[in-house]
Amino acid sequence: MKPSLDTTTLRWLLVAGAVVVVPHALVLPPWTLCIFLAAAGWAYLIGRYHVYHPGRVLRTVLALAVIAGIYRHYGTVLGRDPGLALLVSLLGLKFLEVRDQRDASLLLFLYYLVLLGSFLYEQSLWLGAYALLATVINSAALIQLNQPRSLILSQQLKLAGTMVAKALPVMLVMYLFFPRIQGTLWGVPVDAYSGLTGIPEVMRPGSINHLSESSDIAFRVYFDAAPPAATALYWRARVLWETDGSAWRRGGVQALAPQSFEPLGDPIGYRVILEPSNKPWLVALDLPATVPEGARVAPGYVLEHPTPVRERHEYRMRSYVRYDTGALTNAERAYAVQLPAVGARVRDLVERWQQQAREPADVVRAALQHFRDEQFVYTLQPPLLGADPVDEFLFETRRGFCEHYAAAFVTLMRVAGIPSRVVVGYQGGEFNATGGYLVVRQSEAHAWAEVWLPARGWVRTDPTAAVAPERIELGIDAVRRLTARGMALGNLPASQLANALALGGWLPRTWLHTRQYWDYVNISWYRYITDYTPQRQQRVLAVLGLERFSWTSILLLASAIVGALLLAYGVLLLRPMRREDPVQRLYRRFCRKFSRAGLARAPHEGALVFTERVLRARPELRTTIEPVTRRYVRLRYGRAAVSADELRRLRRDIAAVRL
Repeated sequence: MKPSLDTTTLRWLLVAGAVVVVPHALVLPPWTLCIFLAAAGWAYLIGRYHVYHPGRVLRTVLALAVIAGIYRHYGTVLGRDPGLALLVSLLGLKFLEVRDQRDASLLLFLYYLVLLGSFLYEQSLWLGAYALLATVINSAALIQLNQPRSLILSQQLKLAGTMVAKALPVMLVMYLFFPRIQGTLWGVPVDAYSGLTGIPEVMRPGSINHLSESSDIAFRVYFDAAPPAATALYWRARVLWETDGSAWRRGGVQALAPQSFEPLGDPIGYRVILEPSNKPWLVALDLPATVPEGARVAPGYVLEHPTPVRERHEYRMRSYVRYDTGALTNAERAYAVQLPAVGARVRDLVERWQQQAREPADVVRAALQHFRDEQFVYTLQPPLLGADPVDEFLFETRRGFCEHYAAAFVTLMRVAGIPSRVVVGYQGGEFNATGGYLVVRQSEAHAWAEVWLPARGWVRTDPTAAVAPERIELGIDAVRRLTARGMALGNLPASQLANALALGGWLPRTWLHTRQYWDYVNISWYRYITDYTPQRQQRVLAVLGLERFSWTSILLLASAIVGALLLAYGVLLLRPMRREDPVQRLYRRFCRKFSRAGLARAPHEGALVFTERVLRARPELRTTIEPVTRRYVRLRYGRAAVSADELRRLRRDIAAVRL
């Protein structure tokens, strides 16, 4: 049995299918999309040119091959990614068995499910707008399927748009009043978070460097007052205490007693909107003085969430950029001086510094001066290191990223007996003047060191700043532009920096402003739309004076509003409406021309009778009125759907009439 759908309906199915699959093009394997497109093209050739139509056996074999391919690619057929890949692939194969209106209807309703699946990846403004457009197109395809000849393309799209527009008020009422729950409504598969990036749990050469290639946003910050200087924008995420000489880990420091510190200066208040990272730690400006609700303070003044952050998380903070952490406990000291076997060259270097030092701070200064004087290079593409990365970095390659400098510096300090540790987080950020907030991207991931000095407690020491102060003062984006121009980092003259970093031409400036405006629009969409939590819903109900009502009463109110909307729609549909199709509207324009010439058409006259009366009065108008009348009668009363080309020809003929 061959498909019985007409070519126009089949074309609608293919277009609507392509539209709903587009959001998945960047997240699903390309071969699954190729299967969808190939099957859709095959179905079109079957309907248009009657090529070979696969039977049930072949379709079953193809479906099993798709399932096997999905399993081979993902190792499972369950989860967000394999589930959607399987749905899209089998949806393409579904084209090959569409035979009648029932099959086509099922296919179109499955499109809505595929479109809904795109929201498992993100809920951004652009996706919401695109989903609205895709819904209109898919609904227009349903209209074409059920009324294939009564409406032209523009009428189908208009009717579909009207249906969606009428559904929006109902959606808004349910959005505002339906009880919100904490978290998502359904359980999102574990693999939904596999693509999230963030600060790694273990730092080894290259672990932070790979984040520098990511432009993904890590978090945004709204300051209560003017933001601190760029050199003070150190965002603390993890503190690493233990090392095996190659990798750095947090280690078993959980048993350490809670820390306190003495703040110096005024606090800085701010609000953080943290992007999902699938990691439990929360970032805070160094040093955090408050703890967000539900979080805890881990050793090293690190904030941790009870569960991995898998959704945008907003919290208020207060921090001090100047502080005194006081004395060091014996347990902390034991963790902060732990060190594996170190090469003789490293120990000899530290011994020379110690011989000239009067206090630990002198050793710290000597190490920083060593990095400045010995032609170390800060690079985004450091060379690979072997089994003893610190020794190789200090004495052979001398080229590295921030984690190389932090790990080498802390190792040197521990060899000298100075308690020290590695801190990883972010440094800097880009201020968005449009929205008045700071944007910190994954590319701004950074590692620095902390040393404990008797007079000051834990002191932040950034060896990267000694080698490439441009990284701290200007940010990672400036480093990229400088290195792209072949400029060596390290105390470049201000004039060279200004020339190298200037955004030349209108195009880069326009791109920067466009990017900032778009980010502002997206974060506003999140703050006011997608982040409609139970707490925010309670505030909205309070504004409306409904905070004391029970949820039963609120649901009854919402149901009443929805019922009133549906009743209003019903009244509008049932009232007498004079619906005029485009052909009739053009013919009325034609008749008005004769009316102005004294030949008005009577209400009871049909087109043919009116034409006969006009010709009796004005026989010379035969070549003017008869072609238009014949075309009008054929289009108005014929069975075939009126095409846009025919409407244009009728409009052109009427416009050419001169009386």
